[in-house]
Amino acid sequence: MVGTVSVLRRYFWSRATAGLCPVDALLGVDDNTATRGARRLCCTLGIIHDFTQGVEDLYVVAGIRISDERLRQLVEKEGRDALAARLSGALAPVWSASEAGRVYVGVDGVLVRAVTQDEKQKRHQQHETRREARHKAGEGNTKPLAPLRPGTADNFKEMKIGMLYDQEKTRVLTFATQQDHIGFGRLLGNQATQLGLEKADESISLTDGAPWIRNRILEHVPSIGAMLLDFYHFSEHVWDTAKCCLPNGEEAKAWAEARLKEVKELGPQAVLAAIAELNNKVRSASKRESLRLLRGYITERFEMLDYRRALARGWDIGSGPTEAMCKNLTLRLKRTGMKWDPDNAAAIMNLVALRESGQWNQWWDRLAA
Repeated sequence: MVGTVSVLRRYFWSRATAGLCPVDALLGVDDNTATRGARRLCCTLGIIHDFTQGVEDLYVVAGIRISDERLRQLVEKEGRDALAARLSGALAPVWSASEAGRVYVGVDGVLVRAVTQDEKQKRHQQHETRREARHKAGEGNTKPLAPLRPGTADNFKEMKIGMLYDQEKTRVLTFATQQDHIGFGRLLGNQATQLGLEKADESISLTDGAPWIRNRILEHVPSIGAMLLDFYHFSEHVWDTAKCCLPNGEEAKAWAEARLKEVKELGPQAVLAAIAELNNKVRSASKRESLRLLRGYITERFEMLDYRRALARGWDIGSGPTEAMCKNLTLRLKRTGMKWDPDNAAAIMNLVALRESGQWNQWWDRLAA
């Protein structure tokens, strides 16, 4: 953290082990030319600003001069290491489900702008052109470029986020991955097990109605006690149908509000009865289709609509904490003009997740130990 330091130490070599400096592991530089203290400072600034601004702040704060590319490499590697430690169980939660009592499980997906394959090829060609020009001028790095990493097929990549939290929202464990829903399911199950979710007094999943979310929770979190559909998502579907079938604004408002009141007080069966009644009154094909879709949405998630029981027990019925966490974990990624390789985006998100989960000091103290 005081800048570049030269270290003289014994170096050993053999045909069996190649070369190594045994003391490097004790110094924390065996796989990195930046010390733990310097990496912590780099990561602290690297997850707040873009890397160019982070480099400027790093010099102001500590007098350290590095390039923005070097800062990027340090921060992203630390994020990948943190995620690997989380998966292996080497990074444990700082709280347990048994002490929390009631634990909610939140899951969501959020889109991040990604670097496409075409953009990668274009960038690679530009690097090759500049490097060739420097080589002809006798200056700069003449080593060949690293192999081209594959880009994405689409402009956006869905990052999947998981969150476990208590009733007061003071205990949080959050994590993210660029993997598909299968990979995310394994990560979710891993974190629920480490938290000891099966020992919670109550465990409730509170999510939107996406089938992949429900399926992965059922597969990897078998101890879940109840599953709830986020009330805001449910109300959106009710309002969409009301506006489609009842052009009069006041009638639509009255119908929607009555259905939302019914589902809380009487359950989803009452809403299905109201849908059937309205279906007998409308003739338009588009209106009947809207009612059909709402009926299907409810019946497919019938067991997730027990708001009457949830409210009676004092459970939350809104997934606001999970929605907010999606914003917190992606703020750094969504700055103007930014595009990411999915694994690097996940690395940044998991560094931020260390802070949100109260594991930031634990991570760095673990490295010191």
